[in-house]
Amino acid sequence: MNTKYETDSMIMRICNRKDAPMVLDFYKRNLEDFAKYEPLSFPSATQLRFHEDVLQYEYDAFIKGQMMRFYLFEKNNPLKIIGTASYRNITGTYYSCCQLGYKMDAKYRRKGYMHEALELGNELMFREMSLHRIEAIVMPDNTPSMKLLEGLGFEQEGLLRDKIYLNGCWQDHYMYAKINREERVFV
Repeated sequence: MNTKYETDSMIMRICNRKDAPMVLDFYKRNLEDFAKYEPLSFPSATQLRFHEDVLQYEYDAFIKGQMMRFYLFEKNNPLKIIGTASYRNITGTYYSCCQLGYKMDAKYRRKGYMHEALELGNELMFREMSLHRIEAIVMPDNTPSMKLLEGLGFEQEGLLRDKIYLNGCWQDHYMYAKINREERVFV
């Protein structure tokens, strides 16, 4: 697996500690918006050291084949992060799946960037990691995210009640999955 890929309009790459200032800037620009959909520690998310440590953890997990978080950049601006697409809890053999997570800078939404990134990322998970299944969870009020997943061939499988504690209460999430129909079969 490579650390850098390109699509028609973007660069997708695995970042490391030295990229922490860019990651910090990305979170500072979007902190309030991201907090609606994920548990964030506000004081930590605004500190450089926190992002250095997270990037080191993510890079180590990438080397072990356990996780891949691609940071997204426009080709004409490779120093400003506009989004992330992460594939975590990667397990092989009989489980052969991972969990997908993604977020986009508010100014870059609904322009096709995330669709383009996930199309390539999903292909990499199926082709290079030989996974059978990619899972994603979405809050029931996040219609744009549900449309994105469905447009990529994910199917809604059901409701996970009280899945994540966000904004002071337990929140339900829909489970979506995309199955690799062209994968190898275990015998």
